Amino acid sequence: MRTYILRRLIAIPLMLLLLSLVLFLLIWTLPGDASFSAALSISDVPNLEVARERLGLDRPWYVQYGDWLGGIFVGDLGESLTPPHDSIMGSVKERLPKTLEVGLLTILLSAVLSVPVGVISAVRRNKPEDYLLRAGTILGISVPNFWTGTLIIIYAFVWFDWNPIQDWVDFTEDPLKNLAIVIFPAGVLAYAGAAYTARIMRSAMLEVLHSDHVRTARAKGLRERVVIFRHVFRSALIPVLTVVGLQLGAILGGAIVAEQIFAIPGMGLFALERLIARDYPAVLMVTMIFAAMFMVVTLLVDVLYTYVDPRIRY
Repeated sequence: MRTYILRRLIAIPLMLLLLSLVLFLLIWTLPGDASFSAALSISDVPNLEVARERLGLDRPWYVQYGDWLGGIFVGDLGESLTPPHDSIMGSVKERLPKTLEVGLLTILLSAVLSVPVGVISAVRRNKPEDYLLRAGTILGISVPNFWTGTLIIIYAFVWFDWNPIQDWVDFTEDPLKNLAIVIFPAGVLAYAGAAYTARIMRSAMLEVLHSDHVRTARAKGLRERVVIFRHVFRSALIPVLTVVGLQLGAILGGAIVAEQIFAIPGMGLFALERLIARDYPAVLMVTMIFAAMFMVVTLLVDVLYTYVDPRIRY
């Protein structure tokens, strides 16, 4: 196990390096850059050549990539190419905890909702409860996040005369108000994730329920509750863990939409603003941070396999 984890930890920086090179080449080939916004701040009459020279965008792509990569190794993420030219490191430190808070609450809500729904739907197969829960999961998978978030805001105004979009308050300052702000984007993202995970949980449970060792446990006279939670539930967790790990990418991608709708000053909103301004170094850094988080979580999920199912060895 230690050798496997060590190999994965060595592979993560290499994969990130390759990913950064591919992304940088794709970004470099896109038409346009941040020079226009910068030129507007230099003079009343835009001077694109002056702006490109000041920002270093007139240099070959490999020189720009080398400077960017060298800054990463010394902990300097550079400055934003567009006014007010804030430090990218400062923006990341300020916004990343907010996105992590939304993401962790999303995963928690998704797990709390999906696992019971999947278990009940499998145990009560083809019963009214099963049909009702399956309808809810299909609705969660079908409806886009941005539509659900928009409906929450509209009906909060119409029915309760209340605006769920509020100014950000840190958890350390006021935990309850912070939770009231975060619960809506996290709930929107969790609904879609929980719906998909619940269907996977149901399918895995049904497959294990018809296996030989479950029939043997029932033949021994064990209570149905013991059979479900001791012999079925644990075996069905393997595909669910895989889905939960893969859902992190969807949560990080959905954070861009959710943070925009609910005005959460996190990494998703920052990435969207920088993308519109064509501030590609900032966009590239956000993408690399999200990719690193996804790789680490995938490694943790692989390690958890061995604890859920002792038969798995690396």
